[in-house]
Amino acid sequence: MAFYWERHPDGPFVTLISVATNYLDPENYSLDLLKALAKRDDVDKMLVFKSELREVLRDPARLPGDELSRSVQYENGGVEAFLRWLWYELYGDEPFDASILTRLKALPEPFAERLDSLASWNISKAARAGEWDNALEMLIAGLAASGAAISPAEHSELITLLAEVGQPAVAVTALSVSAADFPAP
Repeated sequence: MAFYWERHPDGPFVTLISVATNYLDPENYSLDLLKALAKRDDVDKMLVFKSELREVLRDPARLPGDELSRSVQYENGGVEAFLRWLWYELYGDEPFDASILTRLKALPEPFAERLDSLASWNISKAARAGEWDNALEMLIAGLAASGAAISPAEHSELITLLAEVGQPAVAVTALSVSAADFPAP
């Protein structure tokens, strides 16, 4: 079967899907090369890639069918979690405009590496079930239990998500916020 970009050269998110496929396909996985390429502002294709990634983060339902998942085969939750993971891997805390729903569906990304596997699984399960308040509660408890620091941007993100589900922001006071533990974008 031909690749998506060969079948639909003018289709939506062609650059995003082709770049992700070329660097994140399980048989040719090269996240480090993609990270290096993502830092280059002189490569037009990567500017388009970043723009498309930012756009699809606003509304992942706009991705054409399962074209991305067929090539990339993400296992860290749904498409939302994969897209958020990819953004943070490539662009760190640089802001993007994902919808609140996309951000909630993506939990526990981008915090997963700082949680134990059971906490990550439980948070992901709650998020997939639409139990946002429960997912956030478990996320904050898991981060506090691990003693992991969060960035100022992540702190703001958690406050925003808590407010969206009607929970008080006081829960994040148990977390350690440290810009020193995170590289500048």
